[in-house]
Amino acid sequence: MDRADILALFDRFERREAVPAGLRLERTPHLVRHVGAARQPSCIVWHDLVDADVDAVIADEVAHWTALGQEVEWKFHAHDLPTDLRRRLLAAGFEPDEEEALMAFDLRRAPDWIAADAGHDVRGVSLEALDDVATVIAGVWPDEVGRFMARYRDDGLAATARTRFFVAYDGGAPVAAGWCEASSDVTPFLGLWGGAVLPTHRGRGLYRAIIAARARHALARGFRFLTVDAGPMSRPILERLGFEQLATITACTWRPAAAVRLR
Repeated sequence: MDRADILALFDRFERREAVPAGLRLERTPHLVRHVGAARQPSCIVWHDLVDADVDAVIADEVAHWTALGQEVEWKFHAHDLPTDLRRRLLAAGFEPDEEEALMAFDLRRAPDWIAADAGHDVRGVSLEALDDVATVIAGVWPDEVGRFMARYRDDGLAATARTRFFVAYDGGAPVAAGWCEASSDVTPFLGLWGGAVLPTHRGRGLYRAIIAARARHALARGFRFLTVDAGPMSRPILERLGFEQLATITACTWRPAAAVRLR
């Protein structure tokens, strides 16, 4: 299966047909939204704007989310149309995030690194150990801890069958963490999220160990592909493990406060 085929499957299962646990699915004539509660992130994960008045659709979204007083991330990929969507979103007051790479790994290849634990103490953890995951996130992305806990502890999503958390310990203390989540019960993809290692423990193979633990989990449950939205730090590691880039991802976020700056 080549990259174009995998990307087509990704668009279908992870964007158009995804049914997110704990989020409300909304479909409009041109968009698919995943809507969270007030403290949770919401996202536009798919759009079909080929025959649409693009600026009018964007204006409708701005009005919709402003009325809710809720921010939303519009996530689009390099192969999406129109090609100037980023420019149009910025002109409407959306704020760009760092560009990421959509990376995928075909688990049918199953290289040796998946089976190796490299001597690290990596454990799949339950809801009761979610504070250990949060400890690692706080040490790497302190601004994200509140959202993480709201989504996975306060609203009980960690108890769902689609999500599994993994923590690496050193002397009993959490030093690395990541989780994986399926977007539906029928998708062949398992998304990898987090992948954080405390600065004091980098360079010891912990990032790879957390990926390997989630890959074993995916194989045991019959998933075909792993996917990661990779930033510049993780992308080289993933490429060395055999992940391939399918597309670049751009996310632009509308925040209600942006409306004030546009007046």
